[in-house]
Amino acid sequence: MQMNRRALLFGSTALATVAALAVLRPDHAAVAEGKDDPRLVPARSPLGMEGDLKNPREIHSVDGRFQTDLTMKITRHDLPYASAELRLYEGEIPGPTFRVSPGDEMEIALHNRMPPNRDHDPVTNTPNQFNSTNLHFHGFHVSPKGNSDNVYLQINPGESFNYLVQLPEDHPAGNYWYHPHRHGSVAVQVASGCGGMMIVRGTLDDVPEVAEAIERVMVFQCPVVDPTSGELDSYDTIWNLDSERYWLVNGEYQPRIYMREGEVQHWRWLNAGDEQFLPMTLDGLDLFEIGFDGNPYDFARKTDRIFIAPGNRSNVMVRAPKVGVYELIRPAFSQGKTALPEVRMAQVVVLPADTDRIGPDVKMGTRIPEEELPDNKILTDITDEEISKRQQIVLGVTDTPGMYKDTVFTLNGKPFDPSRDDIVASLGTAEEWEFVNTTPFPHPIHVHVNPMQVTHINGEELAYKHWQDTIAVPAAGSATVRMRFTEFDGRFVMHCHILPHEDLGMMLNVNIKA
Repeated sequence: MQMNRRALLFGSTALATVAALAVLRPDHAAVAEGKDDPRLVPARSPLGMEGDLKNPREIHSVDGRFQTDLTMKITRHDLPYASAELRLYEGEIPGPTFRVSPGDEMEIALHNRMPPNRDHDPVTNTPNQFNSTNLHFHGFHVSPKGNSDNVYLQINPGESFNYLVQLPEDHPAGNYWYHPHRHGSVAVQVASGCGGMMIVRGTLDDVPEVAEAIERVMVFQCPVVDPTSGELDSYDTIWNLDSERYWLVNGEYQPRIYMREGEVQHWRWLNAGDEQFLPMTLDGLDLFEIGFDGNPYDFARKTDRIFIAPGNRSNVMVRAPKVGVYELIRPAFSQGKTALPEVRMAQVVVLPADTDRIGPDVKMGTRIPEEELPDNKILTDITDEEISKRQQIVLGVTDTPGMYKDTVFTLNGKPFDPSRDDIVASLGTAEEWEFVNTTPFPHPIHVHVNPMQVTHINGEELAYKHWQDTIAVPAAGSATVRMRFTEFDGRFVMHCHILPHEDLGMMLNVNIKA
C-alpha cells in the first residue's frame, strides 16, 4: 500500500482532521528553568549527593494546566560504544518526566526539527520515513480522536502540532509514559532513546509508607546505533533481538544508586526499550512490588525478581538491610528462541544510616506497607454478566516475499491496514479477548485508551486479576483479558510493543462507536 509523502498515515479523513488542527508555528526554545517556576524541576539526586543517580528533570502541571513545548531533534550523545546521532525529545535521554493530576488539561506543542526524510514513497508494514513522527500517551484513558491521543497523525520534518489532552477527573493515578508512535518509524525512534515517564498523582502517593520514602524515577533505555557511523538510519541495526544494546538508566551507563542502611525507597521503573524484556534482580536487598502499569497491587508483594516487558512500568519498594555494594541485574535468559546475556544495570551502594554524605534533613523512609493498598476506584472487576462479546485474537508471523526480510507479523492472519476496522464495539459495553500466540516469541500486547483486566495466562485463571495496558503473551501461549469501553468513542490501535513487530504489521484497529 503506497502513501503520498505528505499524507497523514491513515487516510483522507485523518488528513482533513490534521489540516484543521495542526498549528504550524516557529520553534520555541524550552522555557529556562527558573527558581520561582513551580512547573520546572531540574534533574537531580533525590538524596542531594554527588555521584548518585539523578531523577530526570520534571515538568509539572499547576492549577489544572500542563503546558510545554516538546522538540524532537537529532542530538549527539556519547554512548558506551559509539558517539551517536540520536532522535530525541529536547535532546535528552530520557525526555523530561511529566507530572500531572486527574482532571488536568495538557497542551503540548510538538515540534519536529529533524532533517527531511530520505525516502518519499513508503510502503505500509515496512520500515520507512524515520524522521516523521507523532506522540502517544501510553496507558492514558483519554480520547483517541482529533488532537488528543491520536496515533493516526503524522508530523513531518519542519512541522509542529498542538496536542490537547483532557484527563478525566477520575483518571487512574500511577506511572505512564510518552513516546513516538508513527507506524513505520516507531521502532527506530524509540530505539534511539526517544521517550519519557508520565506520572499521574494520587493513590499510591497517599500511602504513608510510600509518601515518607525517597522517590526515584528510573527509565531504562538502550539506544542502538551503527557503531561505525554512530547513526540509526537502517533497520538492519535493530532487527536482531540480540543487536548490541547498552542499557542506560536515566541516560547513565551502569550508574550508582545510594541508600542508607535500613532505608526503604520507592522506585518507579519504566522499560522504554524497543524490544528486549527486563527480568530484574537485586540480590541482597529486599524488593516489594506495589503496583504495575500504574495500578496498585492488593498488597505489597515481596519478590526476588521483577519482570517488565517493553512498555511496562512497575512500582517497587526497595529495602536495604545492611551496608554493602549490590548489583541491579538483568539475568541471562531466553526471550523466545533468542538467548540474551546477563546485563548489569546499576550498582547500589548502601551507606551507614548516620553517614555524613547525605544531609540530615533528607527524609528517610523505613517501612513497607503492610495494610491493603488503595485501589484506583474506577477499576472494578468486570463480571461475566457485563461481557457482551468474547473473541479470539491470533498472533502470527508469515513469510511474505518483497517485504522487509520477507517477514510480516499478523493479528488474526492479517497485517495492519490503516483503512480497515478490525474490531468494532459499542461505547458502554465490555468484551473478553483471548490472545493466542502461534509464534515462538513472547509478544507484549498493548491496547490503547482502555485498561485491561488480566484474567488468565495459558488458560490458568489468575487468583488476582490485575489491571494492565500491556500484557506479555507467552511464546506459543495465551492470555485472556477483559475491558470496558467507557467515555471515549473513536478509532485506536492494539499492537505488539516489540516495536519492530508493530512496524512490520502486528497491529490492528479498534473502532468504538457511540
